[in-house]
Amino acid sequence: MIFDNDRQSVNDSRREQRPTMIKPILSLSLMLFATCFAQAKKQPVDYVNPFLGTTALTNSADLGYVPPWRTWNGLNAPAATVPFAMVQAGPITTYGSGSGYEYEINTIKAFAQTSNTQWGKQNIPLMPLEGNSFTADDFASSFSHTNESAHPGYYQVFLERYHINAEITATKRCVYYRFTYQGGQEKKLAFDLVHAGGGSSSWDLQLAGDHAVSGKQGGLYFFAVMNHRIKSIDTYKRNPDQSNLSRSRQGAGGQRKISGKIDVPVISFENENKPLEVEIALSYTSIAAAKDNLNIEIAGQSFNQVYKNADQIWEAILNKIQVAGGTEREKVLFYSCLFRQFWFPSVTSDVSAEFENRESPALWDVFRTQLILLDMLLPDVSNDIINSMLRGSARSGFLPTSFHGDFASAYITGSYLRGIKGFDVQQAYRCMLNNANTADGNRARPYNQEYLKLGYVPETNLAHPVTETKSTAGTTKTLEYAYSDYAIAQLAKALGDTNFYSQMMQRSQNYRNVFDPATELMRGRLADGTWCSPFDPFYPYYEFMYREANAWQASFFVPQDPQGLISLYHSPADFERKLDDLFTIPWKGYAVDNLSCFLGQFCMGNQPDFNYPYLYYFLNKPEKSQAILTKLLSHYFGMGPEGLALPGMDDQGSLTGWYVFNAMGIFPYSPVDPEYIISVPIFDRIAITLGNGKSFTIVKKGKGKNIDKITIDGKPLDGWFVKYADMLAGKELDIYLK
Repeated sequence: MIFDNDRQSVNDSRREQRPTMIKPILSLSLMLFATCFAQAKKQPVDYVNPFLGTTALTNSADLGYVPPWRTWNGLNAPAATVPFAMVQAGPITTYGSGSGYEYEINTIKAFAQTSNTQWGKQNIPLMPLEGNSFTADDFASSFSHTNESAHPGYYQVFLERYHINAEITATKRCVYYRFTYQGGQEKKLAFDLVHAGGGSSSWDLQLAGDHAVSGKQGGLYFFAVMNHRIKSIDTYKRNPDQSNLSRSRQGAGGQRKISGKIDVPVISFENENKPLEVEIALSYTSIAAAKDNLNIEIAGQSFNQVYKNADQIWEAILNKIQVAGGTEREKVLFYSCLFRQFWFPSVTSDVSAEFENRESPALWDVFRTQLILLDMLLPDVSNDIINSMLRGSARSGFLPTSFHGDFASAYITGSYLRGIKGFDVQQAYRCMLNNANTADGNRARPYNQEYLKLGYVPETNLAHPVTETKSTAGTTKTLEYAYSDYAIAQLAKALGDTNFYSQMMQRSQNYRNVFDPATELMRGRLADGTWCSPFDPFYPYYEFMYREANAWQASFFVPQDPQGLISLYHSPADFERKLDDLFTIPWKGYAVDNLSCFLGQFCMGNQPDFNYPYLYYFLNKPEKSQAILTKLLSHYFGMGPEGLALPGMDDQGSLTGWYVFNAMGIFPYSPVDPEYIISVPIFDRIAITLGNGKSFTIVKKGKGKNIDKITIDGKPLDGWFVKYADMLAGKELDIYLK
C-alpha cells in the first residue's frame, strides 16, 4: 500500500541508527538464533508505545459505573517530541479533549504543535490539503490505525481523504513535517488558527518570504519555512452562508497580515515533484526568537537527521533505568510509562536564553511521583524547575499553590533533602513561610486565615450539596496543609531553624482536627466545631469537604504520621478493619469525572489515595499491601480491548509515574522524605543510573509472592524503607521472597 512505500524512508532512518546485527539466512536454526539475539539487544526505547493512555474505557466492570460520557483513561497523545520540549506535535481528532487525540475517532482535523493531558494547549493547528475538495468547515481526513505509527520522537499517519502520508519529528522548540503526496495533487497547507486547546484565541499570519510564513496565536509566536515556493495564501471563511473562498488573496511578494475570528488561511504552493516539508519553530517571546530557534535547532538538517537525533535523545534518557526479567507486556508498560515522565514541565524559554525556564508543574498531581523521579534521574532539570518557580516568587513572595493544596513546599523540600541544591534555598524557605503564615488567602493558601485560627479549614453549612458544589473542600485542604506544614518543618530542621521546626511540626498534627471518631473517617467541620450533616461517606465531591474524592478516598492522607493516624482508632485491629473496608466495600456506581477504576472504595484513577495500599505495612502486615499492589499493577494498566487504557487521567505523568515506581518495587510513600517504601518488584533486576552517575540496583531473589527479608549491600535492612543516601551511594538492594 501507499503507507508501506512512503514509510520506507523512515525505516531507512531507523536502520541508520542501529547497524543490522545479522544478514537474513535460510537456516531455521540460525534464524531462531538471530531472533533471540535481536530480542536480547532490544533497547528500552523500542518498548515504548506512545499510544498508551489514548483510549477510553467502556466496560462498567472496569470503570465502576456505566459511563454516560467518554471517560478520562489517560488523555495522552502520540505526539512527536523530545524531553521537556516546548513542542509536542501530534494529531487532533477532537478539539477540547485533553490532549486532543481520542483513539476511537477515525478522523484527523489537524496537527497541533503543542499537547497536554489537561486541555490547555493544542496550539497552532495545521493541516495538509490537496486540490479544492474541502471547505473551511470540513477539511478533516479519515485514517486507519493500521496506517498509523508512533515512536519516541516520531509520528506517522496516512490521510485517506487526500492520499497524503504525514510524518512528524521534533526538536525541543521546532517541529519538522514531511507530507508525501501520492502524486500529481495540488499541494496546500491550512493554518487552522481559530482553534486551540483552551478555545479560540486571537491570531495573525503573514508572509515572511517566498518559502516562509510567521505569526502568532494568543501569546505563542511561530515561524515556518517550507521547501516549496509559496504561490498564494487564500482566506477561507467558516460562515456557511458566504462563499468559502473569499476574494482576498496574497501573492508570494505581499506582506499583508491575515487575521480574524472565522478565517482559515490556506497556503497554495508551486508544483514541485518532492514531498512537502514544513519546519515550524515556536517562541513565547517573539517571531524573531522563533526564527532563531529554527535556525539553531534545525540548522539545515534533513527530516531523517532530526528524527535520528530525537530517537537518540530518548534512548539515552530511557536507558537510565535498565530492567531484566518480566514479561514483554510488562516491559512495554514500564517503558511506555517511563516515557511519560519526561514530557513536562515544558521549557518556555528560547534556545539562546541564559536560563532554561520551565512551566510550573502540575504540583497537586505530580509531586507524589513524577517530580521525585526527576530528582533521582535528572537533578539539573529539577533545579531548573525550582528556579523557574522562584523567579515568579521573587516578585510575589509566594510559591504557586497550583490547583489545590500547597505542594510547592513539599516538592522543594523533598528535592532539597535529595540533594537538589542549585537554587536559593533561603528564598524558597521564606516563600514557604509566607504561604503558610499569611492570612490573605488570595495571595497564599486559600482559607488560610481560618486554618491558622481554628487548626482546620471549615466547610460551609449547605443543606443539599451535590458533586459539583463549589465550596472550601475544607477537609482535604486541612489534610494537605498539615502535610505541607510537615514539609516546611523538615526544611526548617535542615536549615537549623529550631523555632519554626517546632511550630510546623505541631501544625502538622492538624489532621487530627477533622477526624470524626463516630465514623472513623475524616469529615467536614463547620466553623463552630460541629460536623457537616447529613454525612454520606460514599458520595464523591469536587470541592465540598473533599477535593475529587469521597470520605474514604480522603481519610487516610497522613503520610507524615501513619502511626499517629492509627492511634486515632480504638486499636490497630480496628484500623485494619477500616482498611479492609476501604479496599472491599464496592464503589456505589457514581459516574464522576476524575474518578474511575476502583478496588473497593480505593480509586486507582486519581491521585488522593496513591499511597494507601501501603498502609498495612504500619500494621506489620505487608503481605496484605502486596496483594493489593499486585492486583493494581497487573490489571489496572494497559486496560481495555486495545490494551491501551490507563485507570484515569495521566495528569502530566502522575499516574504513569505511580506504575514506574511500583513496578521497580520502591515508592515515595511520603514525597518529602528521602526514603522509599519497598515492595515486590515486577522485574528480576533493576539498575537505576542516578543523577550523580552511580547505579542503584534492585535485585529480586526467589519466586515467592511476598517479602521474606531485605538487605542493603548484604546487610539486613532495618524496617521497610530504603534511604536515598544508600541509593546515591550505589548500593544494591536485595529483596528475598517467600
